[in-house]
Amino acid sequence: MMIRRERWKSNFSQIPNETLRNHELSNSSFRLLMYMLSMSDGWIFRNSKIAKDLGKSERWVRAGLTELEKAGYIRRRAIRNKRGQITEWERVIYDLPVAENTSVVNTDI
Repeated sequence: MMIRRERWKSNFSQIPNETLRNHELSNSSFRLLMYMLSMSDGWIFRNSKIAKDLGKSERWVRAGLTELEKAGYIRRRAIRNKRGQITEWERVIYDLPVAENTSVVNTDI
């Protein structure tokens, strides 16, 4: 068997092999992640737009986002106004999973 690759100069994405070979993600979440990683930096997405582009429902998108967040590919951060109220959520998508914020637990008994 032989692999032949095109030498792309533009309009392509680089995705780490570790991510491409992650067998823990469902096929749906994997497809959603590949779609999002193919977008340019700073891309702001809407669930409705993703659903339309992929021919899926917004419910499918939300389920995929939840799975990707649990797997560490997405982190959400609340944006608050001056009164401390959440006005929106910022999502950052990573090409490799990031570890959860962990706190030190005393295991001495």
